[in-house]
Amino acid sequence: MGFTGNDNMPRLARGLVFAVAAALVSVHFAKALGRIPADPAAGVTIVVACVAIVVLEFRPATWPRAMAQLACGFLAVVPGGASIGLLAVPVGAVFLQGLWVLVPPVLATAAWVQAVRTDNVRDVVDMCIMVLLGGMALYAVTTLAALAARVHGTRLTLTAAAVTTERLRIASGLDADLSSGLTRIRELAAKADPNALIVLLTDARATLAATRATAADLRSLSLAPESASARALLQSAGIEADVVTGHTEPLGPAGTVLATVLREAVTAVVRVGDARHCQIVTGEAGGHVRLRVVSDGVRTAALGADVLDGLAQRVRASGGRLAAGLEGDGRFAVEASVPATPVAAVPVDAPELRRATALYCVLLAAFCVRTLLYVPAALIAPALLVLAVLCALQVVYSVWEAKRHSEAALVLFAALTFAPMHAFGQNWIAALGLLTGSLLIALPLPLGVPVVAAALGVGGFVAAGDGASAVSAMLNALVTCLVVYGMLRLARLVRELQQAGDGLARAAVVGERLRAARDLHDLLGHGLTAILLKAELAVRLRDTDPDRCRAEIRDVERLAEQGERELRALTGGAGELSFGDELASAAAVLAAADVAVEVEGDELPVPPAAGAVLGVVLREAVTNVLRHSAARHARIAVTVLEGAVRLEVENDGVAGGSAAGPSAGYSKSSGSGIGGLTLRLAECGGTLAAGPDDGWYLLRADVPR
Repeated sequence: MGFTGNDNMPRLARGLVFAVAAALVSVHFAKALGRIPADPAAGVTIVVACVAIVVLEFRPATWPRAMAQLACGFLAVVPGGASIGLLAVPVGAVFLQGLWVLVPPVLATAAWVQAVRTDNVRDVVDMCIMVLLGGMALYAVTTLAALAARVHGTRLTLTAAAVTTERLRIASGLDADLSSGLTRIRELAAKADPNALIVLLTDARATLAATRATAADLRSLSLAPESASARALLQSAGIEADVVTGHTEPLGPAGTVLATVLREAVTAVVRVGDARHCQIVTGEAGGHVRLRVVSDGVRTAALGADVLDGLAQRVRASGGRLAAGLEGDGRFAVEASVPATPVAAVPVDAPELRRATALYCVLLAAFCVRTLLYVPAALIAPALLVLAVLCALQVVYSVWEAKRHSEAALVLFAALTFAPMHAFGQNWIAALGLLTGSLLIALPLPLGVPVVAAALGVGGFVAAGDGASAVSAMLNALVTCLVVYGMLRLARLVRELQQAGDGLARAAVVGERLRAARDLHDLLGHGLTAILLKAELAVRLRDTDPDRCRAEIRDVERLAEQGERELRALTGGAGELSFGDELASAAAVLAAADVAVEVEGDELPVPPAAGAVLGVVLREAVTNVLRHSAARHARIAVTVLEGAVRLEVENDGVAGGSAAGPSAGYSKSSGSGIGGLTLRLAECGGTLAAGPDDGWYLLRADVPR
């Protein structure tokens, strides 16, 4: 169970505190109701005091509330004649307020009252231990509930802090690696010196390579983007894709290796072209992350020996293995397994949780003392042995949450609880409370509640000889059951919340890295590709057309300035893109690559929000036309529909099995492309479609207005 986005947890924690407090009072309340016919004044006094004590549990935890509960408790005990065990809840309130100096006089007064009622020292000690145990249990449960509420309330703050830290770290790395490269390019272009073009071209290539490497590094924590790209690529090729995710993000270096395997394997499936179904499965086992790509296409090593050998070498270098071959059902499978990145150390329990756990162990020790008070002298040794086994089982399987042989442990616990019920005295009924509390923890509630009810019923009648005594025994066991369940459930709840908060922070950090990688690829990568293209064109024109060469250099300067702005925007959040400028830039870049381009709808008003998203799509589409296809003609069309803005980019570079066909947009160097665009559009409610269309390759994006 995880609690990451709702208020169920605080309600559950408060409910458990109230249930424990009510359980500690319930036995006295039930006895008081039975006294009303014979002694109305005393019975009503105790009933009113019990109700007041429970109602005060809903009030803020302050010292006046603790004093009021103490007053109600002594009012029921002294004039009303209630058992001094009723003082457990007020003593818990005293513990919570840190009024430790009041505990000795309260216990001394309770012992005096009990001594007046009976001359049995054993009963006096037993009742005082009961009061102290009840107060400590309520203190522990309330402390755990407060800790759970605090962890629940701060999880989003901690997540935001993790994202901010990661964003600053990313920004620092980008500024160091890429900003200086863009600055050098801009300064060289500003000189407008054709003789500096070779240096400029070298810097542009180095900066573009660094951009792609940085984007790949940022993406390496997660396989999710690569899986999305693979699904989009397969679907665009008419291949049914089935992605089953069984690993836990982030993956770290393992993600980089597996992403390469996934990309190459899926690209090969599409390239062969006779598959109808492809399944991608990830999982974790034995400290390794496993990836399987299974297709029903060609049944030979059609992936190519060079591809498989290269992948195998890459996987082996990471300490893993790669295998490929026919499955028993005739499908072709590529399977890679690499060592998982070591997970972060298990977080240390909060001080409140450690104190509550220590208190629970103290409660177990006190339970043993109370039980031994009524064990016949001849049975002390076997009782000690059985109690030692019960406490060990409770600590190992309920406190430490061990899983191995847990069913056998519960069976043994039940046998050691019921078998000596008569022999070990009246306080052995508390063992039934330990057993039933553990059952509520171990079993699903729909099954646990009837099982516990049956166990309490059987135990009550086994422990007592008549109906009234059986009901009393059942109530006492139920009180212990609720105390055990409340403490153990809240302790687990706190750990679940800590794990959920850590998982939320990790997911947010992964998301931030993926956002940065996506923007780095979509924004800066396109600009650097255009810079490189124009620099190469300027080099070719340097001797034949100096005027146009200088014009291209000015364009390089403009693009470098734009890249610097986008890099600053990327490290501080999403940049605002002007769609009109993007259209003009796309047309200029395609024309510089000798691609005849036709632009339609460039005069239409595109809303800024939709234009920002479509500008990214346009960049990716143009980049892939330049990188992957042999296009000579391209068309860019913008249409403003009733509820959406549509962008279409198509080119004629699909002929001859070019990569601009089904795999266009699935970039090996960047690992982004169609999959990244699909995710980006889905975030704003848009859609993306890409694939061959009447001899051309068409990419269509719709974004809500």
